[in-house]
Amino acid sequence: MPKECKIKSPQRLWEAASSVLVHAVESLFFKTGVFVARHPWTTIITTLMFVLLSCIGLLRFHIEKNPLKLWVPPESDFYYDTNWYIDTFGTSFRLQRIIITADDVLQPDVLKAIHNVTNEINSIQVDFNHTKVLLTDLCFKVPVVNLKQSESKSGSVNSSLKDFSDITLWIDEDLYCSYLKEFQQACLQYNILDLWKNNIYEINNASKHDIVTKINNIKVNPTTGHPTDYTELIGGAKRDSNGEIVSASSIILTWYTQVNMSAVDLNEVGNLVGTEDWVSVPLALWESKFLEYMRSVSENSTQIKYFYEAGRSFADVSGETMFHEMDKLFIGIMLMFFYVQFGLSRCNWLEVRMTLAGVGLLCVGLAYVSAISWCSMIGISFGPVHSSLPFLLMGLGIDDMFVMSACWNNLTPAEAKKSLPVKVGLMLRHAGVSIVITSFTDIVALLIGAITILPSLKSFCIYAAVGVFFIFCFSVTFYVAIFTLDVKRVEANRNGVLFCYKHKKEVRVSSDKTTLQKMFEAFYKNVVFTIPGRCVVLLIVLVTTGFSVQAVLRLEQRFDPKWFIPDDTYYKQFLDAYDHYYPEEGNAGMVFLGEMNYSKEFPKLFDMVQELKNDNDVKDVIAWLDYFYSYVLQNYDRDLSKNDTELTDREFKRYLTRFLFSPIGGRFRINFKFEEDLECGVLATNIRATTISFRYPKFHGPQEYIPAMNRVKDIIKSTNITTGDGYRSVWSKVFGNWVTDEIIAIEVERNIELALLCVMICTVILITNLQMCVWVFLCVLLTIVNVLGFMQRWGMTVDIVCCIGLELAIGLCVDYAAHVGHTFLTVTEGSRTDRALKTVSSIGTAVLMGGGATLLSLSLLSMSKAYTFQSFFKIFLLVIIFGLFNGLMFLPVALSLVGPGAYKPKQDKELTAETVELNGKQNGKLAIDISS
Repeated sequence: MPKECKIKSPQRLWEAASSVLVHAVESLFFKTGVFVARHPWTTIITTLMFVLLSCIGLLRFHIEKNPLKLWVPPESDFYYDTNWYIDTFGTSFRLQRIIITADDVLQPDVLKAIHNVTNEINSIQVDFNHTKVLLTDLCFKVPVVNLKQSESKSGSVNSSLKDFSDITLWIDEDLYCSYLKEFQQACLQYNILDLWKNNIYEINNASKHDIVTKINNIKVNPTTGHPTDYTELIGGAKRDSNGEIVSASSIILTWYTQVNMSAVDLNEVGNLVGTEDWVSVPLALWESKFLEYMRSVSENSTQIKYFYEAGRSFADVSGETMFHEMDKLFIGIMLMFFYVQFGLSRCNWLEVRMTLAGVGLLCVGLAYVSAISWCSMIGISFGPVHSSLPFLLMGLGIDDMFVMSACWNNLTPAEAKKSLPVKVGLMLRHAGVSIVITSFTDIVALLIGAITILPSLKSFCIYAAVGVFFIFCFSVTFYVAIFTLDVKRVEANRNGVLFCYKHKKEVRVSSDKTTLQKMFEAFYKNVVFTIPGRCVVLLIVLVTTGFSVQAVLRLEQRFDPKWFIPDDTYYKQFLDAYDHYYPEEGNAGMVFLGEMNYSKEFPKLFDMVQELKNDNDVKDVIAWLDYFYSYVLQNYDRDLSKNDTELTDREFKRYLTRFLFSPIGGRFRINFKFEEDLECGVLATNIRATTISFRYPKFHGPQEYIPAMNRVKDIIKSTNITTGDGYRSVWSKVFGNWVTDEIIAIEVERNIELALLCVMICTVILITNLQMCVWVFLCVLLTIVNVLGFMQRWGMTVDIVCCIGLELAIGLCVDYAAHVGHTFLTVTEGSRTDRALKTVSSIGTAVLMGGGATLLSLSLLSMSKAYTFQSFFKIFLLVIIFGLFNGLMFLPVALSLVGPGAYKPKQDKELTAETVELNGKQNGKLAIDISS
């Protein structure tokens, strides 16, 4: 058969395609390097002009402060329900709480101290728009219905009590309504002083016996007439044989303040970490003064201890902790600058590379600004976790810088005799493919992370992917241009610190290998690549992998917002005290009901409430339907729980109106939203929405609270409503964390799997050697498994912070293996062991220096008190350790044993022709000497 008719095998076809693609990419980078080296100032000015023009996008820069748009999946029930609540009711509470502890808080001296603190808090005022604002202007007000009926011990504390008779029905409705208009309004609070109506004379004369008797026996607030169980304010209680409290070690005071959520602009009052809830400006100012006062009281008290929180406490402490640690990050940047300076410089005055070290960091800054500008231009908001983005970019940018420096130092003697533009082109030719492999695999891995349904993570991944792209662009243009000028400086014998000073005597430029390269070569030759050395490396891989796999199977998905609060803050002390003295409090929840025919649907809703009360994962259900049912049954002899066809909608509304203006049902007015404002003596209009309150018990983890959340949702949503919009749902503030916990484990698993798949595809396309792609993929996989396993051993869990860290981990750990793998394919001479040795002695030092730079820049985070920074440090430390081990130890050992062959070398005449074509003629002569 003629030679031209032979059919090539698939392997030969792949090798041919591989060679064409590799050389095409190398040729592109060679041309780029020559062009930049011939026009360095043009490249520098063009790059800076591009960045400057990009800054136009900053006109649309927006920091997202709304926690709903940062941490909650937009397709979740919680996101929809929260917006429904804001649009429908528009009002929410913010709690200001104080826990007071002593040997026995039921003592007269403690009661007097509570009185002093309460009076001071009630008198706090702030200036807003030239107006004095007091607590009475900010608190949630309730009517004072201190009727004789409601002062008895048997007042209705729950619907199981039988007395629902309403004595106000004996009074003419018009007379009663006119009487109600005279009712005073009082701030809603839970304070033991209400037992004495805050009367200083009675408080000063109260004995221990009086205090204990009132707390045990009085079940209705003497000040407002509302049912109140004062024993629930007591913590660490000791009881006698009859079950009555005789002493206690803590008591809690609570003030309810009101916020009109629909009128709040979170861009004005939110914080930079997106942890502030809806709050008005006057209330935020008042809370600041409240915290300031309580701080002074706590510091000056000895016998009595005070623990306190305001509505803004979590936002303040979490935000301060995050940004208080920024100084450590800036110190880390300075340390990395000197580290890079040390890594690039030689011990002579010419090769002090201060310029390159600074420009390497400048490239990161330019990429960061460009990423923010372009992402802002297309409308992507900036989030709190984006503050860590510069450190990711530093890790990648510095790594590229070390790779290019290593390729420059590894030019062959023949290549070193070329003119400067050609040498720069050859340097970028060797480094470019390696850089593009790592950069684009990083970009793809980050874009995979952007498919998440978590808004803050999606935004971060897009910003990071754009930032990595610009790092790549600026590294092969701006940095190479500065590198060229720096080489010219060396050739001109100018000082590396004082550029204007030219040495009179020629300074000898070192051409030998660096000390680190010599150490690498000796270590691998005499230790790693020996038979015992190879066995030890492979054994370490097997042991750590088995250890990690076992740990990964026990890795928990869990998150607690308290982790954001450092131990030495007042808020953490309050949370610890609250958990200690009130361990069973759990989390408040609400059932939302929308528009429907309530008179017709009442039996179904009533049954729904009974089912909810029978659920073991729910307690303290306070439903207006229970009270209204008993009220109508006792006062009107109508059983609403049955389908009473004779009950008209008008009668239902008449009963409901009177119920909501009665001492029994008045407290439920806050649970309703009518088409028009409710008025006494006027028939209620259609109900737009209503709520039912309950509490979840204290859970120990997502394995308990996620099923509990879904069970309650099933109870509510399975109720068959046939009228109106039928809207009904369950909401709790803590759902913001629970719904994230419900999906975060799936998100992490899916993103890691997709990212690994895309990394494999990218390496196949860019490295174009199947066997090497498998080895690189295996190194990345082993690193991720090791990181997950040691996260579990370190006590970490899968949460949104770790999810972000793991997205970055995939990008970083690709770099270590890809640089080594690609360089091995470019080494054509010698056995596998010789090629592996040459690979690690040349590019290995650059990879190690790059990993060390990333670790150094983040090293100070180990001392941080911020949970986010602590988590990032732990994850990056694990990535760097295992990434470097797998890339610099395991991969070279594997390649020295079964590594693939090198790329097919390009013939010299092709390089010569390419050089001539690029440089052409200048003034009738060849610009580049091709004779060599």
